[in-house]
Amino acid sequence: MSNARVVEIAENIYWVGSRGQQGGLNCNPYLLVDEEEAVLIDPGSVLDFEDVLGNVLSIVPLGKIKYVILHHQDPDFSASVPLFEQKGANFKIITHWRTQNLVKYYGIKSDYYIVNENGFKLVLKSGRVLRFLPTPYLHFPGAIATYDERSKILFSSDLFGAFSYEWTLYAGEDYLEKMKTFHEHYMPSNDILRPIMEEFLRLDISMIAPQHGSIIRDNVKTYIKALRDMECGSFMASIKKNLMKSGGVKLICSLVIKRYVAIFNKAEVLQAIEGLELTLDKETLEITDYNYPGNRLWDMLFEFILARKGLQWLIVIEPYVRKLSQEYDIPMPEVFQTTLKQAEEKALHLSQENLLLKEINARLENSIKEVQEKLVHCPVTGLYNYDFFQNYLTSELENLLASDSPQNPALLILDVDQVDKIRFSYGEQEVNEILKNIADMVTALKEENTLLFRLQGASFACYLQHTTREAAVSFAERVRNEIASSEKFVEKITVSIGVVTLDELREGNPYLNDPAERMYNIATMRVKLAKRMGMNFVCSSSSLEKYQEEIGKILIVETDEVSIDVLKTFLENSNYKVLIARDGEEALKILETEEVDLIISEIMLPKIDGFLIRESLLAKSQTKNIPFLIVSHLKDDDTVERAAALGIEHYFRKPVMLSELLGVIKNRIKGETFR
Repeated sequence: MSNARVVEIAENIYWVGSRGQQGGLNCNPYLLVDEEEAVLIDPGSVLDFEDVLGNVLSIVPLGKIKYVILHHQDPDFSASVPLFEQKGANFKIITHWRTQNLVKYYGIKSDYYIVNENGFKLVLKSGRVLRFLPTPYLHFPGAIATYDERSKILFSSDLFGAFSYEWTLYAGEDYLEKMKTFHEHYMPSNDILRPIMEEFLRLDISMIAPQHGSIIRDNVKTYIKALRDMECGSFMASIKKNLMKSGGVKLICSLVIKRYVAIFNKAEVLQAIEGLELTLDKETLEITDYNYPGNRLWDMLFEFILARKGLQWLIVIEPYVRKLSQEYDIPMPEVFQTTLKQAEEKALHLSQENLLLKEINARLENSIKEVQEKLVHCPVTGLYNYDFFQNYLTSELENLLASDSPQNPALLILDVDQVDKIRFSYGEQEVNEILKNIADMVTALKEENTLLFRLQGASFACYLQHTTREAAVSFAERVRNEIASSEKFVEKITVSIGVVTLDELREGNPYLNDPAERMYNIATMRVKLAKRMGMNFVCSSSSLEKYQEEIGKILIVETDEVSIDVLKTFLENSNYKVLIARDGEEALKILETEEVDLIISEIMLPKIDGFLIRESLLAKSQTKNIPFLIVSHLKDDDTVERAAALGIEHYFRKPVMLSELLGVIKNRIKGETFR
């Protein structure tokens, strides 16, 4: 053909797809021309319509297309049908009745040819027979495949599809692994897959043309048998194997690396795992040695993958990893349990009425989809938590900067000013009520596309998708005033708010490293400045170069989590860096590597009590002069005398007055006062 984008895969049968598709899930529409009739098979989505239309018109006029086959209802198959109708095409839609019930909502006006009402076959005017094979629940109840009796080509719909970030029209040697990855994601179980594959094995098939992935034209039965025997889906029950006898953690990590190479490419995979302490045969991709204890390599491999390649690389491999974990009776890697459990990956097809709004919504929806199954909401407010906030902000800003979008988001960090007082006076339950009320109030004030997160402690983050600095500050002031004037709280409550916009970061540095961390740190620092300015304040500017982030390092040795949280939050808000030890042994271990300016310790501690910690420090020249404060429920004549004998000048009984404690700390740590 003259059109280089069109490929004739068999006599008068053409691939008419777009070569510009991204994201690992290539879509393949096909055109079958039979004398004066043409059949368009799975015409595609609105995103690639213009390419597909141009390819079709390079072969036949639209008037020659008499039928359009829709194997099931997904938008990447079917959404472009109304666009063909608008161009003047007049055809019948061939599909299952279950699919018809859904695709009509795309606004299709054409008549339907329902396969289950017509003996699951179509006879063209030339006598050519197209048979329609039911493939229920693979992956839709009304799914079908098409078998052309003349060319012996199986148009298999989703079956035999693949994930591939280096797409080729025809399947290569590594296609089997790519195909397995796709089916592990989308097919429900071997119990459903097997009988369909048995049916396909009885057919004389010359070629398999799937809707995703690559065309299979060699060793067709090998691929059919591979799917027939493949375990997949949520009902998978793998045969247990002995990990150590099979080759240990080296084996399963090698299998994962090989699967990644099949999906992406060897160079990218080697770059992703660079720095792992292992020896890899770069020809066979077998791990021959590694330098981690126990099964730690299993966790480290995916931690490197996530850090270097992001969530998408975890999503694509997750079903295979779960299969290996079940098969070899080893826990899922930690990163899957903490960063994501499962994420659906579907293309999002939004209107083009407003290009900037489309970009914003696409990034928002994609980011949420990527971590949807993993999300752990704050149990108090129901908002997305700190972990999700970090993932979302990183993904959002990196995508935004990579695309050179003019979008200017703003980040607001809100921190409750009186939370320590409320906690001491009324308890944790009242703090939770305050947090819930603040979440409700901000939600009522924000716009629909603004996201609200619950961070650690008594902090919230508010992400405005596109705004100006002035508008962001105005919104922050509305939030501050609404909370300060509210009668919903047990006492008067105020918040300090830090505001930063992306345009501030762009000034003089359009190519930012770690933009999410930079934006979050600036907003957090401005919250601290707002508190230093008297609290109940919105801070949207600062001298970042002159700001002294830490004015001293303090080690807290404590077992009570409430006390730890109160002291840590209070001291960090006063610009101290805080280290935590929960027993005496851990405290001494920290002091071996960290230089601290002051220690606050409970007496009653596991393993080594507070007094013994002090004795250990006095025995060493480098630690004997570290100021040592005791804050404890236990305070009597004996303990006071023992403290004095150890040179401990300040001994507080719980609950301690934080202002008094801060005064002592300032006196003992020189040069700490912030100006």
